[in-house]
Amino acid sequence: MPELDDLGLFPLGLVLLPGERAPLHLFEPRYRQLLADCVLDDRPFVILQDHGDGASPIGCRARFIALGRRFADGRMNVTVVGEEIVRVLEETSGRTYLTAWVEQVPDDAADAPEAARAEVLDLFARLVAEVAGSAAPPPVPDDIPLSYAIAGMIEMPAEPKQELLECRDEPTRLAICTASSRRRSRARTASDSRRPAPAPTARSRCRDGRRRGGPAPAHRLGGGP
Repeated sequence: MPELDDLGLFPLGLVLLPGERAPLHLFEPRYRQLLADCVLDDRPFVILQDHGDGASPIGCRARFIALGRRFADGRMNVTVVGEEIVRVLEETSGRTYLTAWVEQVPDDAADAPEAARAEVLDLFARLVAEVAGSAAPPPVPDDIPLSYAIAGMIEMPAEPKQELLECRDEPTRLAICTASSRRRSRARTASDSRRPAPAPTARSRCRDGRRRGGPAPAHRLGGGP
């Protein structure tokens, strides 16, 4: 039988993945108390996606790892890191914040084929090159499933990330990451194509050997072909 833990719950509008780091702004007294209890007892807590009419039962166990700033009125900026995927079984009581019995949700045994891993790594490297120029992609952690590592380093909406949390099959999760990376790459390419090119300056026209203020050839206007 899986081991159960009675942990604090933090419903949010975001989804945290294993290995992912995220900044949080704590302003409600109950969640500031959650931070204090977790730090004092060296205990994790659980981040759940809040849909507005309730929270998802599958979430990510997390830990507070850094205090960025403490404000005079008690608010705090902190950083958290995701650990394992857990399922909420039954809410408990006795704290100012939500708590529940949770169990870890293990993955299926099957790992992803090497071709699928290579494809998502290649897409990730190309996406980083599009965003940051020729910079090499950051190292991918090898102590968590590749799907979580990649998804935690690209901008992905909450719903696909929640789908990753609830999926126990690594090949399927990699397929989700691949599709998301391709959509993001296409969206960036479309955005770049709509962005107007800067008009040539007088200095650049002089460098091209044309008279200052004179008309530029049509094939030069806007940086087109």
